Amino acid sequence: MRIRDLPLNIHLRLWGSFVNRCTYSATLPFLALYLTDQVNASFAGLFLAVGVFVQFASNIWGGYFVDRMPRKKMLVFGAVLEAAALVLMWVTVLQSWLVLFLASYVLFTIFSAFRRPAMSAIVQDSATPENKKLLYRMDYWLINLSLAVGALLGGLLYTTHKEWLFFMTALAASILAGLYAKYIEETNSFIREKKHHNIFRDLLSAYSTVSRDRRFVIMVIGGMLLATVELMTSTYVAVRLHQSFAPINLMGFSINGVRMFTLINMTNTLTVVSCSLLVGKFAERFPVNRILLAGLVVYGLGYALLTAANLWWLIIVAMLIATCGEMIYAPIKSAETLTLIPKNQRGSYNTFSSFTYSGAQLLSNGSLIIGAYLNPYAMSFVVFFIVMLGSVFMMSSLFGTHYKKIPG
Repeated sequence: MRIRDLPLNIHLRLWGSFVNRCTYSATLPFLALYLTDQVNASFAGLFLAVGVFVQFASNIWGGYFVDRMPRKKMLVFGAVLEAAALVLMWVTVLQSWLVLFLASYVLFTIFSAFRRPAMSAIVQDSATPENKKLLYRMDYWLINLSLAVGALLGGLLYTTHKEWLFFMTALAASILAGLYAKYIEETNSFIREKKHHNIFRDLLSAYSTVSRDRRFVIMVIGGMLLATVELMTSTYVAVRLHQSFAPINLMGFSINGVRMFTLINMTNTLTVVSCSLLVGKFAERFPVNRILLAGLVVYGLGYALLTAANLWWLIIVAMLIATCGEMIYAPIKSAETLTLIPKNQRGSYNTFSSFTYSGAQLLSNGSLIIGAYLNPYAMSFVVFFIVMLGSVFMMSSLFGTHYKKIPG
């Protein structure tokens, strides 16, 4: 399977999302700075926290509706309104209309979260056993590349050309909405019937069905545990380096704990961008279950070492080991998870799986509390245990034979 042989729907998703993420990661991370400059830091934090809850609610409703209406119609509806909200955001930045800026950001949050389940479902409908490995390998690579490109654009342009950043974001979203409307092919040949006349009861019924799928729930928990360890880099590891890393001079540059944290993030991103496609191609030579397990073990060893390491070269080596494991396991996990999702319930299943990241954020923040009582070597053991527990859950869910098959 070659990239050019992928279906048009998948190409639109891969490259459209790449452009979207480039512009979003160049703009949205700086909203906290913009709102702090316009009002104050407390207001910025409170407003963005409210935005997270609004996004969460919109995503839940999007996951519900995507199984009950044509997916293309829902995608185009959300994409057009998302683009309109971004155009309004750009205008309000030009004119410094703060209240309208806040309103347009809330609208953007609602519509971007609402249309996302539709795009995910369309891509999953278009995936086949022959192309799913390439699909998720490319997706993993493009996500990391877009974050790197977006961060570079934002860092270069935000201070002096923020209006152009918002304009590029609005323009990209508008063009993509037009491309989706013209070229996306509908994949949903049925409309899932409501079980309850009351829409709120039907919403609860849809997600309770997912929660009773023990195999999928185990998969979500496993993914949550694995993501927790990665997010701990931004919590426990970042704090530990800031407090205990002895500053060094490296090729004429002074490296303190904060800069060391930045360096390991750069190491992760550059390694993924430069090597993930090659690693994925190499991984195809081996049975899926064995190479997935190998990737998880390498991932655990790398992050366990990173948790305790305090020498600059050992920190870099640990990050390289962890990233190697991540490059092996992450695309395989995404591809194999498709087998657990019934075709007529993709929306609710995909939305439920988003709890992976939300739960991981909470658990990774909890690592700061545990880290106050344990030394780095004990925390290293905790990290490896978390990865191994998550690996057991994931391997059991994907390859276990003791679960009942969910119809759909």
